[in-house]
Formats: sequence, C-alpha cells, structure tokens
Amino acid sequence: MRWNKLILLFLFFVNNTANSETINSYNGYIDFYYISRLSDQSIINLPYRIFNLNIDHQNGDLMLRSTIALEHKLRKDTYFLSDDSPTDFELDMRELYLQIFTSWGEFRIGKIIHTLGNADENSPVDIASPFDYYYTFDSGINKKLGIFSSAIDIYTDNMKLGLIFSPLHNTHRTPQSDDDFPIKLPVSPSEDQIMEIEGLPYEFGAYINRSFSIGDISLNYFNGYDRLFNLSGVNVFKNQGEISTDIDILYGYRKTSMIGLGSTLFLRDIELRGDIGIFSTTDMNEKISREHPTLPEYFDSLHYSYPLNEKAQYFQSTLQLEVNLPFNIKFVGQFFSYDTLDYSSDSLPLDNDVSIPNLEISVDELDPKNIFTPGYGSSLAVLTKKAIILSLEKKFLDDQLNLSISSVLDMNNTDYSGTSPGSIFSFEAAYSILNDLELTIGYTKIKGDKNHPLGENYRFHLMENFSHIRADLKYYF
Repeated sequence: MRWNKLILLFLFFVNNTANSETINSYNGYIDFYYISRLSDQSIINLPYRIFNLNIDHQNGDLMLRSTIALEHKLRKDTYFLSDDSPTDFELDMRELYLQIFTSWGEFRIGKIIHTLGNADENSPVDIASPFDYYYTFDSGINKKLGIFSSAIDIYTDNMKLGLIFSPLHNTHRTPQSDDDFPIKLPVSPSEDQIMEIEGLPYEFGAYINRSFSIGDISLNYFNGYDRLFNLSGVNVFKNQGEISTDIDILYGYRKTSMIGLGSTLFLRDIELRGDIGIFSTTDMNEKISREHPTLPEYFDSLHYSYPLNEKAQYFQSTLQLEVNLPFNIKFVGQFFSYDTLDYSSDSLPLDNDVSIPNLEISVDELDPKNIFTPGYGSSLAVLTKKAIILSLEKKFLDDQLNLSISSVLDMNNTDYSGTSPGSIFSFEAAYSILNDLELTIGYTKIKGDKNHPLGENYRFHLMENFSHIRADLKYYF
C-alpha cells in the first residue's frame, strides 16, 4: 500500500508539470549473474539486482528522483512441485524523493540513500543509511539501503552544512536464515526475544565540510538506535511448584551517538583520505521484566530479572592512500581499525548454562564484553578489528579491458602466532564487448586458519566455503 501511494505521488507530480518546461532522464542496466563455489562448483544462490532503473524528472528548481530495482534469486528448481508460484524476483523501490534547489542550498524528502565520509569504502562515519549485507562485497551505494528521511544542505563559499532526520529506526539487512550467505552474526534471536523501542525511535545527524586549496576537512555527528541488536538481559522463570526453570534471553537496540572527523588531501599524484568515529552507546532497557513469551500459564513466576545495562565507547577509523603508479596502474590501500575504549555492564548471576541460539556459553565464560558487537560503523567490524585492504587496477586496449586485483588481510593478531590469520583475495577482468555491453569474470579465494584462537568460529574460516568464481553480463542503457 505504501508503494502504491508513492507511485501515485510520482504520477501526480509528472502530470502537473507536463505542460511546463521539464527535463526527463533515465538510465539503468540489465544484469545476468552467475556465481558458484570453488569447492564443489555448486551455485551460490544469493539474490542480486537483475534490473535497475533510475528516473529523474525535473521542473525548474524541483526534481523528483527515483531508483527502482528488481532483485532476482534463482529458484532451486522449475518443476513447481513444492511451490506453484513462478515468481523469482522482488520489486525494490531503492530511492524515491523530492529535491528542491534554492539560492542557499537544497532540500530533500522521501526515501533516500545517504552517503557520508571521505574514505571511498569502509568509512566509519558513513552510517546514515544502513547496509544490505547481501551486497557486502559490492561497492558504493550498491551495498546501502534507502531510508525515509529528510535532508538539508546549506552552501557557502567554501563550506557545506548538512542535516539529516528520519522518524524511523533503520536496521541493517542481515540474512541470518540464508545458508548460502557467508557471514553470520554470533546469535540469531527470534522476533519475540527482541524488545521494542519505547517512544519515537528517530535518528538525526549533522555534518560540516570545509574546503581548502589542497583538500577538505569534515566534522560529523549522528544519533540513533543501533543497526544491529545487542544482548539486553535475562529473565528467569519458574512454575508454581518451582520444579521447572526456564531462561528468557532478551535483546534490544542500544542508543548510540557518534562524533566523527575526516579529511581529504590532494598532494600532487597522491590522495590521502581518512575518517575516524568515536561512538558512545547505552542500553536503554533498564527494566526487562515481562511474562513468559510462549508459556505464561506454565511458567507463571518471574524468579529473577537481570537487565544488562550495557554501556560502551568504541572507535573505528579508516585511512586510505590512492596513487597512480608507473604504467598507469592505480593503487588504493586502506587500513581499518576498530577497538573498544571503555565497557561496563551488570553481571548475569545465573546458576546454570545459558543457551543462546547458535551460541552455547558456559556461565563461567559469560563475559558480556566478549560478545559485544558494534551497532554502527563500517561493515568490516563484523569480520575483524584490524584489516589492510589493497587493490591494483590497470586498463588495456584503449580502456576496453580493465584488470584488477584486491585483497583483504586480517591484521588482528591477538593471541595468534602466525602472520595473517585470514585473507580474501580477488581477481576481476571486465571487458567491454560493445559500447554498452560489459562482461566481467571474477575469482575470489577466502582463507581462514582453523588454528585461530576462535577455532571453528573464526569468521574468515567460516567464510572459506564462499570462495567462488563468477560471471557477470551487464547491459547499460
């Protein structure tokens, strides 16, 4: 119903400006994608955007911008034995917003994908729009989600002031139940285990950018509820005879604020980019007591209630170097770092082992700090606390052929005796068959050390089976 209203708004706008001097433009692509594992050549059945369409309609100082995509996922079969529906795609209105240009800047309202920060990828301050983890290995806005929001940009001679507001709580898209997806969060709670946010879960941010002759510097602020859930506390229930005991694990979303600083410097043939963000987060669920979520008639006595009252400060930073090497080779290097500066929480004084979905924790080992997950920042923080990202790119045949290699090296060597416990290596060749038709062949190898202190739960080790080859035929229009 919401999409119908947005489409009607679009048609109304077009109809009422049809007789005025207008500018209409569209572009997009059709994509046919194949990806299979190196281990057994089986298809990795993850969704991708088979069709993407950008439509802009401008009338004077007013512009309506939209991006529509069809997300496709291969069916396991086409025999229609267990599923009689032929549909294998979903319509995604990625963006639809009104943009108003003024003498002092611009105003936007609608569903918008926001991009902030100075580093090209993995910026810790680029948090206004959540991530779509299905597209973690993609780039730019392709791996981000639009949010219903408004934004104001005010321009002066060398300065830009921006404000962003959303009345909604926006979370990452984390495909926990998809076996083909290579990255899993430590826990996978059910919907009834996540506490609702009280009041209006709004988000807002602000930034200032100042330009100089050799680059620019920016200051960022953002405040909102986390994109990822956190452990919020535990309730212990007993029945009337106190014969049986049941543990109710509760999760929630912390309130987090971020202050960020970034800069871009142009030094002859060298570009230096960097962003750093300091995050302060607090669990707002001071009271978690409730009746038993599934068997209130049987477990009718709330014996204990232990809210975690988690508070933490952490930082994330990304430093980027970009330089043109001899033979027209483009080099980009990044160093990503994340660490917890301060952490405090109440204890969970339980007298038996705690069973959390996908994670068995002994009471003796249950230190909440060990399962703390940042709710904002770069998506790399899900994989590691320190990483180096390197890439080389070279064009051939009058830019008709583009070859690139890249690697991600896990540098978080805590309690690890080797050089690099995990890595991701990729090679990609893109060839322009025609002006608007491009074929891309890619190879990705993921390596993790099973002797890592985290053992079988080491993220890079868990991702090894995602090593793959891929082919991508894309037509642009």
